[in-house]
Amino acid sequence: MTSNIAESLNAVTKDARDLPVVELSEYMRTLLESWTNKKLLNAKGTFTYFGKKYNKELEDNRTLSQKMRVRASIDYTYTVIDGVKRFIICLQNKRCSCGQFQLDELPCAHALAALRHRNESYKNYYFPYYTRESLLQTYEIPVDPLPDESK
Repeated sequence: MTSNIAESLNAVTKDARDLPVVELSEYMRTLLESWTNKKLLNAKGTFTYFGKKYNKELEDNRTLSQKMRVRASIDYTYTVIDGVKRFIICLQNKRCSCGQFQLDELPCAHALAALRHRNESYKNYYFPYYTRESLLQTYEIPVDPLPDESK
């Protein structure tokens, strides 16, 4: 079994596999440097609270949540009705019976419906990794060049 990153690296390094070890290392370093710079520029171009991808996901979830009905159970527990389906939300534990809230650690559409019902912001219900600030910190670490082997 391979991961997406392994498959990505295999695809882009196919031509470099026969290189000597030092040149292969430099090829990989240059590739990672290029990817890191591209991601950093993308993160710097983001002016929303979350990174672009997660801001869009949150907006999509917010749009979906608008058509849902909410029934309060106890203080932090809600039943959210989406068409004919029913979902149980526990805001205190950041859980939804759909599984997305606890898996992504970003409010799903059902959680956003419950938060709207409470008139509460989503800002206490996400993993800090999704913020623009965290994204910038991820790509601030430089990929250092290798010294010239001939010296």
